[in-house]
Amino acid sequence: MMRALSCATALILAAASAKAEDALATLELNTIEQRDQTCRITFTARAPQTIQKLVTETVLFDTNGTVSLFTLFDFGELPEQKFRVRQFDLPGTECASVGRILFNGVDTCAGAACESAPLSVGSRLESVEVLG
Repeated sequence: MMRALSCATALILAAASAKAEDALATLELNTIEQRDQTCRITFTARAPQTIQKLVTETVLFDTNGTVSLFTLFDFGELPEQKFRVRQFDLPGTECASVGRILFNGVDTCAGAACESAPLSVGSRLESVEVLG
């Protein structure tokens, strides 16, 4: 029984790892904090292959599910297998009103990796859902 459980766990972990490796890049919401009249959103990013430039179409929804902002997030260069942190300041946005972030699509992608799979996204915060 224990051996079967270990095998199942290993298969699940391998599938999750393969999904992240097959993705163009993995973007994870790390923090969101209010700074005066500006909401600062921090993401961690990692790409399996170097991306010279990644810009995403990003949509913020309020806690009622209404679109509150449609913008572009410029993640810049993402070197192969390097962990990067990117921050975005959104003037006039109240962080407490952000309920969901949607990566609607890729606006700009430069590099050989751009021909591969879609983004893998997630959130470390229970209060803000991230979709891709």
